[in-house]
Amino acid sequence: MKIIILFFVLYLCFETFGYVLPEVKDFKYTKQSLEYTYDINSAYYTKWNFEYNNYDLVFECKNNSILRTCTADMSNETAKNLYGYARACVTDKNGESDCLMGVTPKYYPKPIIDGDFKPSTKGSPTILKGYYLATGATFYTIIPDTRVQFVERMSSDKFDPLNLLLEYQGGCGTRTFVLRNGFKYSFNHSSPKIDNISIGTSSIISSGSNFCNSSDSVEIYLDGVQIDKTNIKSIDHEQFEINYIQEYSKSIVVNIVSGGLESNKFKLDYKPTPLKINSVPRLKGGSITIFGDRLSSQLNNSTIIVKFGQFDCKNVISSKNEIVCNLGSVPNVEKVKLIDLQVNISINGIFNENNLLFSFDTPIISDFILPQGEVKLVGDCFGSSQITQVYIDDVLQSNITININERETTLSFKPIHPIKKSKLFLLVNGTKSNTIEIDSSFYVKSVPSFPSVNGQIVNFTLFNINPNNYNKIPIMNFQDNSSIEAIDYKNSNEYSTHTYSFAIPKGCGRIDIAISIGDQLTRTENFYELPIISSCSIVSNQMIKCIGNFTNYLNLFKNGKIKIQFSNMIIIDNIPKNPVIFKSDSFSFPMKPEYSSSDISLIVCDETSQSLKVDITPLIKFVNQSPVFNSTGGELLINGENFNENTIDNTSVYCFLNKQVYNCSFVNNTSISCSIKLEGPFDQICKIKFNGKEEKYNVSISYYPPLVLNSTMISNSSIGGIITIFGNEFYNQIDLITVGKSKCLNSTFINSTSISCFVEPLDFNIIQSEKQKQQYVNITINGKRGGNNLIIYSGNSNKIDENNKSNKNTIDDKQANNEIKNESIKIKRNYILFIILFSTIVII
Repeated sequence: MKIIILFFVLYLCFETFGYVLPEVKDFKYTKQSLEYTYDINSAYYTKWNFEYNNYDLVFECKNNSILRTCTADMSNETAKNLYGYARACVTDKNGESDCLMGVTPKYYPKPIIDGDFKPSTKGSPTILKGYYLATGATFYTIIPDTRVQFVERMSSDKFDPLNLLLEYQGGCGTRTFVLRNGFKYSFNHSSPKIDNISIGTSSIISSGSNFCNSSDSVEIYLDGVQIDKTNIKSIDHEQFEINYIQEYSKSIVVNIVSGGLESNKFKLDYKPTPLKINSVPRLKGGSITIFGDRLSSQLNNSTIIVKFGQFDCKNVISSKNEIVCNLGSVPNVEKVKLIDLQVNISINGIFNENNLLFSFDTPIISDFILPQGEVKLVGDCFGSSQITQVYIDDVLQSNITININERETTLSFKPIHPIKKSKLFLLVNGTKSNTIEIDSSFYVKSVPSFPSVNGQIVNFTLFNINPNNYNKIPIMNFQDNSSIEAIDYKNSNEYSTHTYSFAIPKGCGRIDIAISIGDQLTRTENFYELPIISSCSIVSNQMIKCIGNFTNYLNLFKNGKIKIQFSNMIIIDNIPKNPVIFKSDSFSFPMKPEYSSSDISLIVCDETSQSLKVDITPLIKFVNQSPVFNSTGGELLINGENFNENTIDNTSVYCFLNKQVYNCSFVNNTSISCSIKLEGPFDQICKIKFNGKEEKYNVSISYYPPLVLNSTMISNSSIGGIITIFGNEFYNQIDLITVGKSKCLNSTFINSTSISCFVEPLDFNIIQSEKQKQQYVNITINGKRGGNNLIIYSGNSNKIDENNKSNKNTIDDKQANNEIKNESIKIKRNYILFIILFSTIVII
């Protein structure tokens, strides 16, 4: 048996090496043909037989004395059959053929690729289009040694060598296909695409395609800046996540470069997210506070717009987690929605999306404290002491005195009995507030109530101390987490109500305090002492000077903790060589034109001192004593200093001719406007009464001369005609109207912008040039003149008249002919009727 096998192997070797192989001198392959060139004495291919489909590709050969060229024509139908390996029929120089050997691999045509091969990085069956894609091949190899199989078997009817479906397993960057015939084809993948990005707590997560699955193969950019690869939390072909925190509202642009290919640029908006909002009374408006995330921008000149439904919230101040703005009152509520209004915030054009709602007049209790044994609720829309009701454990508290501040943000009352772990809510105009749990059984009172800003020992009496806490030391805690221990005042042996001393530190304004002893705790508030202004006056150097004891407040002023409030504004220290002076016994600041009589006070750490009235006499600086008005009147502007709204109550203008008084209106602290609805054309002498006193000078009001703008035209210059002149400052007192050298007679005043009149006939023809058509139209009213060059005449009127006459004669002739025809028809009709009637009588 072994001898037989050995013999068979030797036979095959002999047969193989005994064949004469073709020696191709040159070969060309296109979509139209395969062409092989041989030496005339070389063996050559005459036919290829493809084994999978038993298809024969036949070559037609032509010779010359040196070379032989063999060609196979190509078409789509032919190319569809050229796949897999082929067995060749080889003919030698003697014309003998042998069809047993395979085609030498290097002589297979190389693939001609149509378009780009761009598979996904994840990998999937992908079509490679072209010619000769599977000719002499049953798979592709990606350098160095990754095999890519065909999806369909060559024996399948679905196999299409022109649209070759490859089982691509994925990858990143540029890769290269190779075949045994020396073919090489480099390709990259489809470009990465970002479809969506979601925002996580501390990251952003992008979904899309073709991201690769290795951070080494990608670059991720935010606003054009590449992020450090250590911030790439995870990456796969269809998703990547990066570490990123954005505390402000802004837009960023995200893109990724994967395998050298750049993705689209995805704009991601970090939107403001309002989470909580208070309420304000409809009739008063007030301060709105919105809590949330990304409620501000990093840009200095940001545009922040806050709206609740149709209502604008103005004077917006924002930080990362808070927006404060002012919402005006809404006096008229007819057909206006006041509850469940959508909160809309726009920060540099970026809008919030969450559905936070705002409602007017919604009582909200946000906190409570127990100052001096009272219960003080903090919140919004508490109404008034006359209408608001307090319920404790669902029982109306009818015997308590309620105090509510003007802004309706605090409500305080002294309970008849200590409140022990009870539920409390308010009823305001029939609207119920939220419910809080309250316990007022343990409370404190302090003496003095207003400690010095330099610090002071203050005695606090603790009421209703539990027996198990008698020997404990009270502790006072502040908002900055600092604390101090009490000193036993030892005023009594009664420990259920006992007084302790606390060394209150330096400070200013209002302080929140929590006092605990053992397992009992109460929260209260204290206010540092405020300065008292004794008197104010305007001193000789045009300074406003106020007297008082300000020794304890010098450092606070230096540190910017004290503001001067006057004339509805905060006094700013910004006048060179004339600053605000703050001393131990007085403070002073420069007089300004915009100041007026008003209250002055000091704001110390957001708490306002008692105010004092400062009187400033307003002063007129300039009035235009010769104003020119239009036909319906005008505005007289009074400029000066230190005006206020009370000044206009005694300011007016009296005009002598019509004996009328015209009231004035307040514009600002330096301007007053007087609207004088006084028609011309007669000039007026008027007198100003300012702040209750008549000024010594008169105001002479004059009126603009007539202004001519346009007019209608007439067609017959020889007979004249009526025109209407348009313009301004026309009155019924018309002295004269001329058109060129002609008078315009019978003038009629229509209104302040139009007048009509009859233009006299001309005794000369109008030449047809635009310049010579223009006539100067002049109007004199009450001695004042105004005019303009206008086109008055439209053309030669004689020709127009002749045309009209000719047309009229033609129409008349046609009418006469029609009447003759009608008369003739009438006679004929009567004659025929006569004959018919006569014949009928004869027959009868």
